[in-house]
Amino acid sequence: MNRSLIAVVVVLGSSLALAQGSPGKKGASGKEAAPEAAAPAQEKKKAEPVRPPPPDINRLPFTPDSIREVMQYHSRDIQECYEELLATKGNKVEEGRIMTTFTISPDGFVRNAKVAKSGTTLKDPRLHECVVNVLSGINFPRTPDGREYPIEYPFNLKAIK
Repeated sequence: MNRSLIAVVVVLGSSLALAQGSPGKKGASGKEAAPEAAAPAQEKKKAEPVRPPPPDINRLPFTPDSIREVMQYHSRDIQECYEELLATKGNKVEEGRIMTTFTISPDGFVRNAKVAKSGTTLKDPRLHECVVNVLSGINFPRTPDGREYPIEYPFNLKAIK
C-alpha cells in the first residue's frame, strides 16, 4: 500500500498575534461608554483575546495549505497545553519541540494521534496527553480520493510573554 506523507510546519511563540481589547459598553444614552467608565480600575480584568471562527472545512480543498490553515487555528490550543505545563513547573520548563504524528481519515477526522519520541524535546507526559487530546478533536476537509493521509506535524513551543 503506497501512502503519501504530508509534512507541514508551524512555529508557536511570541509571534502569535492575538487580538486585544473588547468593545466598549453602551450606556443609558445609547452611546459607547469609555472603557474606564465601564468598570472601576480595581475591578478590571485582562480582556480575553477574541478568537476568530475556525476555518470552514466544508469549503476548503484538501491540500497542504488547508491542513496548515487548520493546524494554525488549533495551534492556540496546543500553546495552552504548554502554558499549563509552565504554570505547574514554573521556570523549570524550557522552550522545546513536540513532533506529532496522526492520520487524516477520508472523512477528515484525526485518527492515531500521538507524540513521536523522535524529534520531541519536551518530554512531559501530561503535555503529550493534552496535545494528543487537542489533535484528536480536529477535523479537516474530506480527502478527495477517499484515502487516509499520514501526517507529521511539529510544534515549536515557547512561553508567550
